[in-house]
Amino acid sequence: MSFQLPNAEAYIFDFNGTLFWDSKENREAWTDTFSKYRGRALSDEEFLLLNGRTDRETVLYLDPKADEEKISEISVYKEKLYKELCTSHKLTLSPGAEELLAYLKARGKKLAIASSAPKMNMDWYIPEYELERFFRREHIIAGRDDIPSKPDPAIFLLAREALKAERENTIIFEDSASGVKAALDSGVKLVIRIKEEGLESIQNPRVVEIQSFSELLIEER
Repeated sequence: MSFQLPNAEAYIFDFNGTLFWDSKENREAWTDTFSKYRGRALSDEEFLLLNGRTDRETVLYLDPKADEEKISEISVYKEKLYKELCTSHKLTLSPGAEELLAYLKARGKKLAIASSAPKMNMDWYIPEYELERFFRREHIIAGRDDIPSKPDPAIFLLAREALKAERENTIIFEDSASGVKAALDSGVKLVIRIKEEGLESIQNPRVVEIQSFSELLIEER
């Protein structure tokens, strides 16, 4: 189903699962990591529970007694495997994403990324997928262990503050239920959810669900 993208001052994007469809690779890497360090694979329920959380929070779920050295060890193991999967599977930005970002950039819109991705990953994504074609480095908010994860709205508030944008003139793109809740709680006018097939819909008048950016009608009328 197509949807006409409303005009706004600012557009904030989640990255993983939204601009970058890596749910399969992310899950495979975490499943391997849980099997190695816990002796039991990640369940469907656990994956949904942990989706959108930081590595630190996920590792502490895996091993509540892990110290800083152990957290780092497990995180590095998982992310090394994850990057190898992304590379071997030749992942690109999600369908329609580059066209949408180019369209918004050409019209002088304020753009930001607000992601729970660890810094080691975002430092890889930026050059690998040439994100600075569309986003200023200071407007890529990620790898922040000093703020709570989604569904807390903190990261979206930080992104909107960085853009100096009013909440009623900002649109957020998300995929996970926890991310959508965080976006709604940040007070923005609209949340557009990239909804993976099979996931339960979110019933809220401020949420529009589409399957990909390719469904957006972005030409001005």
